[in-house]
Amino acid sequence: MFAATAGLVTRRGWLVLLAWAALAVALQAIAPPWESVSQDDNVRFFPPSYASVRGQVLLERGFPDDLAGSEVVVIAERPDGRLTEPDRAYVRQVSALLRRLMRDEPALGLKQVYDYTTPIIGARLVGNAPGGKGQVYLTTATLKATYISKRTRLTVGRIEDELAKLPPPPAGLTTLRHGDRVMLPITGSALVGHDTNQALNDSIHATTWATIALVIAILLIVYRSPLLALIPLVTIALSVWISLKGIAAMTLIPGIRFQVINVTQVFVIVVLFGAGTDYCLFLIARYREELARGRSGDEALDEALRRVGAALLASAGTVILGLGMLYFSTFAKIQYSGPAIALSLAVALAAALTLAPVLLHWLRGAVFWPFRPPHHTKGADPEVESQAEMPMHSFWAKVADLVVRRPGLIFAASLLALAPFAVVGLRARPNYGQLTDLGPDQPSIVGTRIISKYFAIGELGKTTVVVAHPGLDFLTPRGRAAVEELSKRLAALPDVAEVRSVSRPLGRPARTPVGLFGQRAFRDLIINVQVNAHYVSTRAEGADRDHITRIDVAFKTDPYSEESLGTLAAVEAVVREAVAPGGPLAGASATGLAGTTVLIDDLKKVTTADEHRMYVMVTLGVYAILVILLRRPGICLYLIATVVLGYLASLGITELVFRALHRGPGPWFGLDWKVGFFLFVILVAVGEDYNIFLMARVVEEERRLGAVEGTRRAVLHTGGIISSCGLIMACTFGSMLMGSLTSLRELGFALGLGVLLDTFVVRPVLVPAFVVLLCRLRAGGRRAASPLPEATTTSP
Repeated sequence: MFAATAGLVTRRGWLVLLAWAALAVALQAIAPPWESVSQDDNVRFFPPSYASVRGQVLLERGFPDDLAGSEVVVIAERPDGRLTEPDRAYVRQVSALLRRLMRDEPALGLKQVYDYTTPIIGARLVGNAPGGKGQVYLTTATLKATYISKRTRLTVGRIEDELAKLPPPPAGLTTLRHGDRVMLPITGSALVGHDTNQALNDSIHATTWATIALVIAILLIVYRSPLLALIPLVTIALSVWISLKGIAAMTLIPGIRFQVINVTQVFVIVVLFGAGTDYCLFLIARYREELARGRSGDEALDEALRRVGAALLASAGTVILGLGMLYFSTFAKIQYSGPAIALSLAVALAAALTLAPVLLHWLRGAVFWPFRPPHHTKGADPEVESQAEMPMHSFWAKVADLVVRRPGLIFAASLLALAPFAVVGLRARPNYGQLTDLGPDQPSIVGTRIISKYFAIGELGKTTVVVAHPGLDFLTPRGRAAVEELSKRLAALPDVAEVRSVSRPLGRPARTPVGLFGQRAFRDLIINVQVNAHYVSTRAEGADRDHITRIDVAFKTDPYSEESLGTLAAVEAVVREAVAPGGPLAGASATGLAGTTVLIDDLKKVTTADEHRMYVMVTLGVYAILVILLRRPGICLYLIATVVLGYLASLGITELVFRALHRGPGPWFGLDWKVGFFLFVILVAVGEDYNIFLMARVVEEERRLGAVEGTRRAVLHTGGIISSCGLIMACTFGSMLMGSLTSLRELGFALGLGVLLDTFVVRPVLVPAFVVLLCRLRAGGRRAASPLPEATTTSP
């Protein structure tokens, strides 16, 4: 196959370019814009059995006109006293603006607007600071979309722009600056999602340009030849563009229902510029080596493709398989992100094996300008000349000699150095909070701090319990009594601040003179119609009418925190008890939960289950590829173990670094959940990628020189190029540090560190030291050893 590829490149290179150009033109014509198909709505990515999905379905059935997935809260605070009449007039002006947007722009998804004038509910929107030193009026607008969705981001942006157009608030009210205007602070779950999505988009932009700049700089440092540096850059830039267009185009394929996840764009850019550039560099390195051995340009390119092609295919296959395994996740964000990145890597591999060789062939010796092309000097040793073409060959010659002379000492020292950090990594616990992902100056965080002075912080993301009961009308005294019993049990939980339901719309049981009124009079006169519609499915159709109820529960703790997740578990237990036989709601047909904390809890459950599944599947898949390639099950098992050790050490160091850098305002809750998950999948795949390059060269060299000397030569020949590739990969991952989201910075640091540990410790030290020790053990401890059992493969 690679002989045919070499022939096509050297004889019909124009066909290769024509094929890539045709693919690019076709994708440009058919692929929809990324922004129009990308998604970020967590609730739509969970399996149907999860509480948030069940709650969403029940809310859609029972409250079609009042369905809210998130909310915006506008804050009118006078920190030194009570609000004045001009202040209240300004609050009414804000409410009028929001109602106008709700009426005139239905695409925004605004559902309801509440302020201090709203009957019954309005009383809950006025807060007084202890001691009467401040007062706040809240105006809330509920949104149909969930807090993290792209639609919410666009709606919140529109609201911010309109609020900024209002006249400046009265003097003395707390304000924030929006561009060149001042406006009232805003927060709420929708603002948290908006700020998170906005920070993600800003991070994508910053990461993209930082990645390109770093790759250009490193390529110029390594090769010092502008055209030689340009070949990988052009090849991978085209691969990234085609990959992103191809991912978007997959949504048009009938039957597969492919979903495009917005954050996938970051990983496509970073992974392709890292791994894709590595593929090009290994090809170029072998090309230079063959030129130095005295081969002509076409012969050197032909030999490089033959030697490198299979190793590139196998090493890329480990990464593609590892990421492709994510398709078997249950969380759709992971399920579709992994295969999308894997597909992109396949595109980059194809470009590295076709487009990059064509450019090398066409540019010939000019590609090395301003230096002379590598060449063989008559009478010189070709082996020495080829080694001189490797980056940092003197350094890696010393490392190779040391590993062969003192393998036991090197092996033990490396293990002792990594083991303590691996223990920390093994004990690290993931953080599922959202507020910790944002900077302290983000509008949602500033608003949260203001509200927490007047209300329980849980008001910013209330949890809603939804119950459907076919045999119980929740507007009857019996139905209200059942709801009140459940409300009372929920209110008794330690970390619940308040419970509001049809029986207690103000958070406390309503006084109902039942003896003076009939059922109809009781319903019409005592309970406000608006309250009924909010808590009972009065507007539903068919059998659901009046038979679905909702109960709003405000926690005392941050709705994104671990404490709230614990309280949510207690809420679920109370609900299960209430609908069980003998409970006040026995016979209920369905229950569900909705709200920010519920989404976080379901996210934790689904990703934890996916992690355990993926750890096994990815490891076994990569191990299978190694065994097929190297045919040495024992050594392959060791290769897996070394990469897992590197993963745990990287996770532990990242935990220690970010814990030390944490400055509050809250306590340290741990690394974001995405760090451990993606670090494992990517590092296991990429780590074995480099191990394949090393071990494939070991196999090639040991046939001529024996296992020990072959290992030394393999480290010498591959050390410089693998460390250069690892440095590029680490820098591309490190570019994620330019992002504003804490989770991306943590993940970028962990991935960059993991790659560096792999390329400078695990791969050049732990792996060859083990191979040498194993050979000497089989040889009875002698310093020389016979070759390992022969395996048929090729190497870079």
